[in-house]
Amino acid sequence: MNSTDRFPVQHAGPPDIALWRVDFVFDWPLDAPAFDTLSVDERARAGRFHRHQDAIRYASMRAVLRAVLSEATGVAARDVGIAADEAGRPHMISPSVPIDFNVSHSGAHGLIALSHRRRVGVDIETRSRDFDWRSVARSTLSKAEIEWLKGLDAANSQHAFFDAWVAKEALLKAAGVGISEHLTQLTVLPRGVLEHVPHASRPPAVQSLDAAWTQAPQGYAACIAWSRDSI
Repeated sequence: MNSTDRFPVQHAGPPDIALWRVDFVFDWPLDAPAFDTLSVDERARAGRFHRHQDAIRYASMRAVLRAVLSEATGVAARDVGIAADEAGRPHMISPSVPIDFNVSHSGAHGLIALSHRRRVGVDIETRSRDFDWRSVARSTLSKAEIEWLKGLDAANSQHAFFDAWVAKEALLKAAGVGISEHLTQLTVLPRGVLEHVPHASRPPAVQSLDAAWTQAPQGYAACIAWSRDSI
């Protein structure tokens, strides 16, 4: 296999947003042909990971990201320039057309969102059965969310916590602001019957954003967010 596959993912956001899932092949070596388009710096960074799985996640996401940015802009995948802003949010250096993108990965899967019209944010997380959401509740959830989760049984509260986590991450990544200082100001639970994330309580940084939970592999939670205004 000479490339990392990506699969279109349906979502409830605007039609100008493209969303893809990446499935990782952990038995590949870092010198596999799939990673030929990575830059020298990206190869070096991949090689610094202590765990091979982490290296494959990073290399795979960068290889696919380069491919989708190449298709969207006409720049050869090897020549795509990618940098990060002060908040650590990646962007394309001097794109030929307006473009925004965001990436996330967890476990065996990753997501890439891209739009020519608006800012986007995306998050995917493994629904870990062993994770105790109460241990991080005060630093990640609003008071209203904590009280609501306490009224659920263990399994449902665990499930709902990860719904909240991916929604908050996606919204704040789309906004391009620091994650930790806004988590407790943002209320996204309880989740309704629709896929769209409710607007119950939001800090100013994400007032102009919308979000929706989206399809994810079994055992994962995922969400995509977008700005209402054009880039």
